[in-house]
Amino acid sequence: MRGDVMRGKCVVVMALMTLGSGLVAGDGGGAVRVAGEQAAVEPVRLPDQSGDFFADLAEGVRPQWRQYFRERPEGAPRDRVAAALSMGALVADLSLACEARDAQQFRNLLVDLTALETMLGIGEVMGSTRQILTSLADGGEWKALRGEVGSLVRQHRRHLTAHRDQQMADLESIGQWVRTWQVAAQFCGNHEGVKVLPLGKPEWIDVLKGRAAPLAEAEVRSCVVIRRQLVALDRLWAAAAADGAARKARMEQTREALNELMARSIDPAAKH
Repeated sequence: MRGDVMRGKCVVVMALMTLGSGLVAGDGGGAVRVAGEQAAVEPVRLPDQSGDFFADLAEGVRPQWRQYFRERPEGAPRDRVAAALSMGALVADLSLACEARDAQQFRNLLVDLTALETMLGIGEVMGSTRQILTSLADGGEWKALRGEVGSLVRQHRRHLTAHRDQQMADLESIGQWVRTWQVAAQFCGNHEGVKVLPLGKPEWIDVLKGRAAPLAEAEVRSCVVIRRQLVALDRLWAAAAADGAARKARMEQTREALNELMARSIDPAAKH
């Protein structure tokens, strides 16, 4: 099961780099053929669950997930764009707390998530879901909780889309995966013997670049920064595969790039 999930992550179709070949980004971030093109391209999606990603990453390793917790952000986000990015990063943090089986950390994060959902206008409709999450965490139902956390992104997207806030849903996805990859890069730096290196796939970056592309540069400065940093990370990941010291150096560069992306775009007050 975990192996299937990881293989699925590795075949994400490019969403932005294929614009010149008649492809555009689909609703889930995959590529679909535009009108007038004969061949059909089956859409694919980024996985919903950071928890499955973390579990695959730690296969064969005894991880100490608590060391990857981050400090709780101070104060409220400056605007709705920052709130959406932060909400995505918090979903990844909830998955991390679930893997660590830390109910208190999970409850703390839910408090922060409630504030962000409220800021984005979906706090009330998410109330029953938060009750389910709290109950599962208090009962130590970690396997079921992982699935419920994974459904958060889908629920957020559905409610935000109903409010014509599709861009906020796309920003949430960006925040989720930047934070997920940041944890993964830190983890790989501490565990050189991990079975599968879960980073270095430019296709993943293409999906996020596709989601950031429609956001107006003149209106949302944060999105300009995000796009530029994603391009820089894309170039790093697109470099030829390397082994030994070269691979270790590229992983360190990846970690630094993701730390910078988090610090500049999502979590300015955090210490990485």
